[in-house]
Amino acid sequence: MSAHASLFGRPLWSRQQWLLAACFTVSGLVAWWQLQSRPDEAPASNPRPRLPDYVVLNFSAVETDEAGQPSRRLLADELRHFLDEDRSELERPRMNLFQPDGPPWKVRAQEGLVLAGGDQVRLVGDVRLDREGDGQTRPAQLETEQIDIWRKRSLAETDRPIRIRSDGDLLTANGMRLWYTDPTRTTFHGRARIRLAPETAPAREAPP
Repeated sequence: MSAHASLFGRPLWSRQQWLLAACFTVSGLVAWWQLQSRPDEAPASNPRPRLPDYVVLNFSAVETDEAGQPSRRLLADELRHFLDEDRSELERPRMNLFQPDGPPWKVRAQEGLVLAGGDQVRLVGDVRLDREGDGQTRPAQLETEQIDIWRKRSLAETDRPIRIRSDGDLLTANGMRLWYTDPTRTTFHGRARIRLAPETAPAREAPP
């Protein structure tokens, strides 16, 4: 009887043990609260603003061939150059692609990019290429949404739908490659469709 009373009468843990257990419990609760309150991802630092190295208003540049004759002229309302990206952005670009013989191609678009150290000019948005007619060539007006013009190859190419009008005729295709210097030649992507304008019948002479 005395042994039974002594076993259940004394406390199971000492005071020091209770204090140690309480400390562990509080530490665990604090750690759990910190984990719950920590965001899933650390907040991203503010990105560095994308700023050009320089800006040119009313930009104009002319390139010449080996003989010193103008081969290409580029104008834009604004040019923004980004050195780290090796590119320039253009607002309202216009280009003249001069020919050895015959009228030049006149090009305009809403926006543009100068890439590959100046060898490539990408024109985007309501792109128009116009060439006046002369005694040997017909006038032509080309419309598309994007085109790349390569200086060294004298090449204009696009994989976007195109429309070409010339003296009432209409040609449409899914893309095009145009070598715009002499000899001028063109290839079209996909199925090209041509709608020819009806020929005008000669006027009859009035009876006497």
